[in-house]
Amino acid sequence: MARLGGGRAVANQLLHTVTPIGAALDFLLLTAPGALRWRHAAQWPAAPALYFAFALVRGALLSPDAPTRYTYPFLDVTAHGYGGVLANAVALGAAFYALGLAIIGLDRIRPAPRPSEYRISSERARGLK
Repeated sequence: MARLGGGRAVANQLLHTVTPIGAALDFLLLTAPGALRWRHAAQWPAAPALYFAFALVRGALLSPDAPTRYTYPFLDVTAHGYGGVLANAVALGAAFYALGLAIIGLDRIRPAPRPSEYRISSERARGLK
């Protein structure tokens, strides 16, 4: 796997570290509790599943010697075979589902954030903070 440098390293750090931390802080500090439903946990693995399908098709279309043929090591069909990659995808899907259940459980028990005097929208607007 190719090492990242420059702008790609920054983008990777933003995507895999800063964005999840920001989303968690937004959820905990700015979102009213009780909006999530248990059925939402089954919907969250859909985006990773779509990416999984895209990555496999992309990898099949690229040259076998392309350094970025598979963007993540656990998706590398050459190293793991389709069965191994499918097992990795199922494990990650189950982990996303479990994380979704944990987030919904947390949403049920967490206290409401203190109202801020610096809001863009009214308290009744659920979409904007």
